[in-house]
Formats: sequence, structure tokens, C-alpha cells
Amino acid sequence: MAEDEKKQLENLILYHKRKYYDGEPEISDSEYDSLEDRLSEIDPENPVLFIVGTPAGGNVPHDPPMLSLQKAKSVDKIISWAENRPLIMGYKTDGLSLKLIYQNSKLILAATRGSGTLGDDVTLNILKIDAIPKTIPFENNVEIRGELYMKISEFNRINESLPEGEKYSNPRNLAAGTAKQKDARMMEERILNFMAFDLLGWNENVTVEEKASILNSWRFETADFLKIDNPSIDIISKHFKQVENERENLDYEIDGVVFKYNLATDRDAVGATDHHPRWQIALKFESKGKATKLNDITWQVGRTSVLTPVAELEPVEVSGAVISRATLHNADFLKSLGAKPGDFVYVERSGEVIPKIISVTTKNTKGEVTLPKSCPSCGSKTEKSGVNLICTGSNCRNRDIQQISYWIRITGIDGLGGRSREKLYDNGLVVHYSDLYSLTEEQLVSLLGKNGSKIFSSIENTRELPFRTFLAGLGIESLGRTMGKKLANSFADFDELKNATIEQLTSLEGISDITANNIKTGIRQTERYSNLFNNGLKIIYTYKKQDLSRFQRITYQEQTKVIRTMKIYISGKVEEYTKNELREMIESKGIEWGSGVSKSLDYLVLAEKAGKKRQEQALALGVKMIDWEEFKAKYLD
Repeated sequence: MAEDEKKQLENLILYHKRKYYDGEPEISDSEYDSLEDRLSEIDPENPVLFIVGTPAGGNVPHDPPMLSLQKAKSVDKIISWAENRPLIMGYKTDGLSLKLIYQNSKLILAATRGSGTLGDDVTLNILKIDAIPKTIPFENNVEIRGELYMKISEFNRINESLPEGEKYSNPRNLAAGTAKQKDARMMEERILNFMAFDLLGWNENVTVEEKASILNSWRFETADFLKIDNPSIDIISKHFKQVENERENLDYEIDGVVFKYNLATDRDAVGATDHHPRWQIALKFESKGKATKLNDITWQVGRTSVLTPVAELEPVEVSGAVISRATLHNADFLKSLGAKPGDFVYVERSGEVIPKIISVTTKNTKGEVTLPKSCPSCGSKTEKSGVNLICTGSNCRNRDIQQISYWIRITGIDGLGGRSREKLYDNGLVVHYSDLYSLTEEQLVSLLGKNGSKIFSSIENTRELPFRTFLAGLGIESLGRTMGKKLANSFADFDELKNATIEQLTSLEGISDITANNIKTGIRQTERYSNLFNNGLKIIYTYKKQDLSRFQRITYQEQTKVIRTMKIYISGKVEEYTKNELREMIESKGIEWGSGVSKSLDYLVLAEKAGKKRQEQALALGVKMIDWEEFKAKYLD
């Protein structure tokens, strides 16, 4: 199990290096040296051994500076700027600008753009990102620049597990915040990607097209994708419009396209200003937002007691939809926005779906934004907690109903709409989600009419819940569907999870100290779930108590690591299953379903019409490949 030990050592070294830089060392220098010595024995070329970044939060100078882009407002401007030079067109990805330094083939430093001349060292965190190669097949020093970004699907996955008021506003901010996290383990909970747009120190006399080709061969995703030898208004307009129409199908956010002089002689001839390179220019998409009047700000109480401000707007059509309400995220966002009823605000639809307020366009009011001192639902005192405003009441109608609604959504109970939930609550029949399992069919029919029988049957169908669903439904912070699956596949039963230490929880891939503490604290609060068992709810476990052979417990440096047996990714179509059915079946066997091809996979499983690109990625990363039928016979039957 050399690969497992190597992964553990990498994580331990990065963790203790961070602690050392933060002035909070947990082990002696000799103990730390023993970790590096052991990793050197197993993998003497491991990039973790060659980190030369500054201490956490340190500054990294940029030479040459990481400049801004000049911007064009029209295709005409692009044509006059191009002056008939051959161009390369690429995506303007909405992410965090990052540079990567490779020395003797190894990634040794990563830094953000910062001021353009000085950025922040984020090396320890970037080494956790599977999408960024840790080694390249080139011995000399090179610098690769690009955008660190988060896929929209990953952003949505993370937000789904968070209560209202704690959700993130957009993928870019979440990606940037994650990259700068002091807790490096957070990187294992969130999947980040990197799109390269420049290569420095390789051969500056080549074309941009050749640079992109080299970066692709080194397993980097690249922004530049289209060569235009003879730019004209018609050609530029056609390709720009095509990208604009296709961007909604992309799994990442772009806000325009970038054009570059393809030839080195053209780039050298124009040089750069102190602000931007003259040889590249951005053409941004036209904003689809509009300004409208902010009529009022209301506050909603979520299931975790967080108050979320909501903008009540003068109805305005944005991207084909009439918008009358938009979230203001949290108390700090509202304060920084500075918006008050009577002001005009600029509204956009994020991903053409979620309305969001970008800025105040016309200020018609005076004074500071004030926050409510009492909860609009129960009248209890409010208090500030981080970026949020919290209701301190022990009994809060809106919060309680939100908690009940969350359990209903997670467990899949049908027929109980918002008004029905309120009726049950106001009549004292369901003041906690556990009360759902003490209801009789007669009570439901009497209060909700003939639909009560169907609701009763739906509730009865959830009396036996998979362990992962039960855990997700408890409403514990940081414990959503994804985390529920992880814990259900890592602990034999609820008792074992309750008795788990923080160290055991953080040893699982993707669980940080903060997440572990949230889980541990939530499970200690027995009022969350004790009545569920009293009312007859049962948990269906993935594994029997004695069947712990699926877990391999490895003790290293007095730390117990609980790891899953296997992680796979399936490429192609398995005829007898839909994708969701296949995933459920795989995870029910204690096997982790990977999000893509990465070094952490045990196998890339090849089904019918398996993608060639996936196979090439696996080959480049040294991931084993196995045919579906062979895999099924060996591990599933």
C-alpha cells in the first residue's frame, strides 16, 4: 500500500508545514524530518519535498508583472487594434489569476496576482489541486500563468449543503477564498481547476498557438483555442457571437473572450504599458442586467437561525424573466453594498438563473444601513456572528418550519407543501421533524383533507432510511448529502460515528478541522434526533457491524487513518443502469465515485464507448484502467 502511505505522508507534511508557518507547530523538528525522510524513501522526486514558497501569507514578487487586460467595447475596436495581424482567440475565464513556478520539472511555488507586482504565496494549498500537474516533462525553470476557477457544478454542490444565509454568492469568490484558506485540508473538500493562458521561460520566440500546444501536452487545460489568420469584422463577430451563445453550456463562468497577437515578432514590436500588454485585448459580453428600484428589504430566518436579507424590487425583466426579489446574501454583504429602500440597484441573473444585485446605481437615501435588532419571526434578540445576523430565540416559528422542510426535502416525503407544513406546526402537531413519525392518518386527513392519506403513506415509506440520508437530514452544519455519503461509507453505524474523535474525522479525505468540529458538535445535540428513534425510525446501514474488512486502518505517527478501499471513475455507458442508479450501486459497495480522472483514482473503469480523452488522461497520470465487465466480476458480483 505504498500509494496510500505516500498520500498520508504528503498530507501530513503539508499540514505540519502550515502549522509551523502559522507559529503553531504540533510536532518536533525531528518528527517532521522523519516524515520527509520516509516520503523521500518512497518517492524521492515527490514535489512536496521541493516546496520553496514563502511562509503562509508571505509576498511573492512578479517579474514580469502580472498586468491587467486592455478592454474593447466593440468588434470595430478589435479590428483596428489587430491591424491585420494573425490572432489567437481564447476564453476570458472568471477566476483568480495565478502563477506557477516549475524548477527541475517540479512545481515549487504558486502565487496569486495580488497587486500585479506582488502576490500572495498559496503554494501549500495549490499542491492539493489534482487538476494542476505537480511535475512537467521539462527540466529548465518555467512559469505558467492562468486562472484558478471552480466549476459551476462544484459550486452548486457546495452551496446545496449550506443553509440560507451561508451560501456563497459566486464560483469566483469561493475559488479565491478556498485558495487562500489557512486550513489546507479545505482543499480536499472542494474541487478547483486551472486554465493556463501563458508560458514564460520556455521559448519566447514561438507563437501563442505553440505555447498552448506545449501546455496541453503537459496536461494543462488552456484558454486559447482558435487561430484567426486574417481577422475581419465578419469573422471576429461570428466567433464572438458563437462563444457568447455557447457559454451557457460551459461548466465554468466566462465574461468575454481574449484576443492575442499570435506571432512573437508582433508581440515584441508593441510591448506593454505599465497597465497592460499591448499585444492582447479583451472583448467582454454585453451585460444582461438592468437597474431597478429597491422597494424594501425583508429578512428570512433559515433552519440554522441565520437571518437572510432579501431585496423586494420594482419588477424588471432581466434575460427573459421578470425579477421582483433577489437575495442580499448576508448582513455583511448588505452593509458593504450600502443599499436602502428607495435606492436604485443593478440586477443580473447569475448563470441566467439566480437573480443577484451587483451594485447601487442611484443613491436616493442617506445614512448607514441598519440591521434589525429583533427576529422578524419570533421577536427574539438578534446578534452578529461572523458575516451573518443570528436569531437567538429558543423557539422560532420560521426557523422550526425551515428545519422540518429540510428533513422533508432530504428524505423525499411527498405532498407536504409550505402551507400544509405551517398548518401542522400551528396546530402543534409537528413542531420538530421527528413529530412527523407520530402522526396518524386520521390526523392528517382531518387537517389536510383527502390528500392526508397520501402524505401519511409517504411518511411511512421513510421510516427506514439509508444511513447517509439520515445523517444529511439532521440539519447539521457542513453535513449535507455528499458528506452524509462519505460518513456512511466510513463508519459502520451511528454509534461508531458518535464515538469518533476529531482526529478520526479529519483523517477522512475532504474533512477539515472546522467541518469535523461542526459534525461532532451537531451529533452531540441529541435533541436533534432522539425522538426519531422513539417514534420508530430505523437506519439502514451500508455495512454490518462486524464487516469492517472494507476499511483499512493504518496507524502512522500515532494518527489513525480511516480510508476507503477504492476510488473509481467510469467512462462510457453501462447499459443496464442510468447514471444515478450506477452511482448508487457503486457507493452502496463502499467504493468512492470520483468526479473525474485524477491521480487519486484506483481505476478508470472502461464501459461501452469509453472516451479516448479520459483514457489518455489516465495513461498520463499512471492510473490503472480496467474493463467494466472485469471490474464488475471482480468487485461487484
